[in-house]
Amino acid sequence: MASAQKWQLMVVPHTHWDREWYLPFEAFRARLVGLMDRLLHLLETDPDYKHFTLDGQSIILEDYLEIRPERRQDIARQVQAGRLLVGPWYVLADEFLVGGEALIRNLQTGIAIARQFGPPMMVGYLPDMFGQIAHMPSVLAGFGISAAVIWRGVDRSIPTSEFFWRAPDGSQVLVIHLPQGYGLGRVLPLEREPLMNRLHDIRQVLEPWASTPYLLVMNGDDHLEPQPELPAIIALANENLEDAELVQATLPTFIEAVRQEMGARSHSWPCVEGEFRSSQRALLLPGVTSTRVWIKQRNQECEDLLLRWAEPFSAWANLLRQRSSQGGEEAASDAGALNIAWRLLLQNQAHDSICGCSTDEVHDEMNVRFRRCQRLGEAVSRDALRYIADMAAPESGTHVVVFNPLNGPRSDFCTARLPSQDGRQPLALEDEDGRRLPLQPLRRALPSPAATRERVEAGFLASEVPAYGYKSFGVIYGKPIRSRRPRPAQAIENDYFRIEADAEDGALTLTDKASGVTLDGLNRFVDGGDCGDEYNYCPPAHDEVIDEPRRPPRIRLVEDGAARSTLEIALDYSLPQRLTADGQGRSGRRRTCRIVSRASICAGVPRLDFETEVDNPVEDHRLRVHFPTSLQSQLCHVEQHFGVLARPLAVPEDDGTWAETPIGTHPQKSFVDVNDGQRGLLLANRGLPEYEVIDGADGAIIALTLLRCVGWLARLRLPNRRGLAGPPIAVPGAQCLGKHVFHYSLIPHAGGWESAFVQAHRFAHSLRGVTITAGKGQLVPKASLLSIAPSALVLSALRAAEDDQGIIVRLYNIASQPTWGEVRLEEPYAAVEVVNLNEEPLGPAEVEDGGVRLSLKPNEIITLHFRTSL
Repeated sequence: MASAQKWQLMVVPHTHWDREWYLPFEAFRARLVGLMDRLLHLLETDPDYKHFTLDGQSIILEDYLEIRPERRQDIARQVQAGRLLVGPWYVLADEFLVGGEALIRNLQTGIAIARQFGPPMMVGYLPDMFGQIAHMPSVLAGFGISAAVIWRGVDRSIPTSEFFWRAPDGSQVLVIHLPQGYGLGRVLPLEREPLMNRLHDIRQVLEPWASTPYLLVMNGDDHLEPQPELPAIIALANENLEDAELVQATLPTFIEAVRQEMGARSHSWPCVEGEFRSSQRALLLPGVTSTRVWIKQRNQECEDLLLRWAEPFSAWANLLRQRSSQGGEEAASDAGALNIAWRLLLQNQAHDSICGCSTDEVHDEMNVRFRRCQRLGEAVSRDALRYIADMAAPESGTHVVVFNPLNGPRSDFCTARLPSQDGRQPLALEDEDGRRLPLQPLRRALPSPAATRERVEAGFLASEVPAYGYKSFGVIYGKPIRSRRPRPAQAIENDYFRIEADAEDGALTLTDKASGVTLDGLNRFVDGGDCGDEYNYCPPAHDEVIDEPRRPPRIRLVEDGAARSTLEIALDYSLPQRLTADGQGRSGRRRTCRIVSRASICAGVPRLDFETEVDNPVEDHRLRVHFPTSLQSQLCHVEQHFGVLARPLAVPEDDGTWAETPIGTHPQKSFVDVNDGQRGLLLANRGLPEYEVIDGADGAIIALTLLRCVGWLARLRLPNRRGLAGPPIAVPGAQCLGKHVFHYSLIPHAGGWESAFVQAHRFAHSLRGVTITAGKGQLVPKASLLSIAPSALVLSALRAAEDDQGIIVRLYNIASQPTWGEVRLEEPYAAVEVVNLNEEPLGPAEVEDGGVRLSLKPNEIITLHFRTSL
């Protein structure tokens, strides 16, 4: 900056509104109503108080107007005048713990609400997220948002507060970094000397990082009300400053000033790629990826339910209903129920909510929202699947219609509940070509009072189920066959693997039949102490790590059928009851923690699937499951929102100046993979977002966190954290006592992760079977709604368009190189156009022979709007 040019401190009044945190939602809403009442009065009565930013999240408007509906026009007047800035988000979510599509729906919802009042603030405002995802520039750019304001995760290698941030697909946004967060200019004093001292301190923080003469001073903090005296404070400062001036501003005006300065100078600004997950300059609070893990599991279940079942199959069912009711009654839409379900889910994705770092009462209320979302999603899914199944099943006999929510064709394990028939039992399924699939009885369900026939739950290998579609199988009945009693065994095998359980410690050995490679010590449970809190994992100074049961396990072969074989390993771990009184070690008192792990292999499926039940009786600990890979690698590959990132195994060293001591755990989506280019081991999961890859002497070890149990929202002091993360409130619910169930899967493979990710997605999204007796037979025995090729093009969303005029298809290229492909909607359509992430038209798509031709950059997202015709 030229020495003659004055610094301009651009003061942005705002509040950071945690909707629920150390108090429940309604307690904070009571405060919000008072804040909004006084803010509107201030804006209406003082023209010198020019602007206020409402934290970048539109849900604040909803929450306030439920109590004060008469103030709607007052808010609209201030938004339209540019004095009250709202949106673009619905809630300020945690970026890493929610899915990419959920972030898109968050912005869609927030912008739509804001537009009811006036123009939204189109800035990627990310003030308090616990790190920033690599694909965020793609998401923002997809909505036409060209700048972001961020805090946590940036390290000292970035020399300026202003820089460009590039996503893997090349999308780029301007970033304004907040060196000390969003509260640097909170509660400015009105007296001259304290004010000048405070401004001096603020400038000492901001000026060394500034590459332009503009300094962003955020005048607000957590739940703070506006300062009515701000105009007087600014006037007083300007009377006493010689080399600087203060002005009231907004984030858009600050960004515009920076852009103009950049355009007027030949200086080049840094361009940074990748995620921001450093704790060098600010607290990252990485322990939240495993705090109250049930929240993460429920969130994943709800996202999958809405995105893989309720939305796509209700859209398909609605198209079929419209076709069958031409000239008659209009088909009903599920849009209302789905919108409510999404609102409930998004409310649970606010960063203090989904991170599990709030009080017990807050998370109890989240559980209710999850249940409501799940009930709505299941009702929509059940209705749609039964409608399609009834249309597809023939008019005579009993049939199972198997649905596949992923690309295909796909062969995988499926279950169905089948009725008995005149004393005969279901023995097999038969497809339209006469191929028979043996049924494996799993358990017999007792008839309900309303049921007339006994039902049997059976498993089978559903073969060649079409992509995003269904396949119908007839049920073959016969005389009951006495089921085989499971033979005594400690090993199971299929075409791909042989699995053996160690009689002493219950760990598994896997032999890969194709490569001949043998892996030992798999599925070993390792427990250590945790003296941290909801924000940070912290091992006690004198930790005790338990990595074997206190006695030999009980090993049983509980399933041994044509479709699936399962070993059950029951282990008793003797764990310390809690921390010692001084928190430096683990208690001498012990409790038995029962762990029952079921390892299953299915015919024709190259996975080893696990269901593990843990009955947790102890506190202050972390339980993980280990998988040695025997591979030497410096990197692992981890699925993130719209692609796969390579992360180093090495943990950075803290030189004593970091805000937090770095740790080796990181967030993932559905898998983490270790490979050496020749072979690899991929560990998939359902809703278990925390992993660590440990660089061991005999090769890398994948550690998956199952439980992290703590008793404090935030401790006053932790040896690995410099600073307070929140109020010191006891949270006994975060100890996660009681029963938990976890699902994960091991996928050995040749080559890199690219050869195994499809199986990870299949594990995450099972097939569903619907039983129909005497259907309508109006559809073909198997069909797809959509086909996508190649497999590197992954579906993000398939749903009815907002105006019910067609189908929205969103997909991305998971590969790290450009990919060419085709998307084909198998239902009739009149036209197809490319739209942005807010589903606004960009132009016609390239169509050839009925298929949409695509060329996508690495991790590029594209959205298509098919205008359907009847």
